[in-house]
Amino acid sequence: MSQERIRSLVENNPGQASAAEYMLVHGVIATQAPCNLLVFGVGRDSSLWMDTNKGGHTVFVEDIKIWADYARNHVDGITVIDVRYWTLRIMWSFLRFIPSLLHMRSLPVDILDTEWDVILVDGPRGTRWYRRGRMMSIYTASVLAKRSRGKVFVHDCHRSTEAECSDAFLGADHLVSEVETMRYYALG
Repeated sequence: MSQERIRSLVENNPGQASAAEYMLVHGVIATQAPCNLLVFGVGRDSSLWMDTNKGGHTVFVEDIKIWADYARNHVDGITVIDVRYWTLRIMWSFLRFIPSLLHMRSLPVDILDTEWDVILVDGPRGTRWYRRGRMMSIYTASVLAKRSRGKVFVHDCHRSTEAECSDAFLGADHLVSEVETMRYYALG
């Protein structure tokens, strides 16, 4: 069922994750479920993560109102936290030296205090140098995962900002595997 659903998702949502990337993330979440799952970014795949972690605690963090509203209207029982990112991808060369500025302290306390078993970073978009970069979500994921000895996935690591930021904050020595543009880090 999962492979068929993932194949359908890839066919109907081109340009996003590949089947192999989805299978990597799905497989780890399924072995941890029910668990605490935090996802940076919502999309047409949000229901996949909700269903994979059935019975667990799944929370999504999103900065684009249209996508947050889409998820709330199309995925039963979804929890979406609205956020604002102030970083741009072009700022990475400077912010790498002051990582404490990247911590998303404005997230609700229950998000910051939860021990997350799995964190997926697939937002903000970060597709261009002038767009919101993922430095804040990757850094915050590293802080939360180190505390809980969790697992972290970072999508779009073919882009230098995501790759460098992931290695800097999650640690290249914690890299478990890399499938296409999806990296999997285990901090425990």
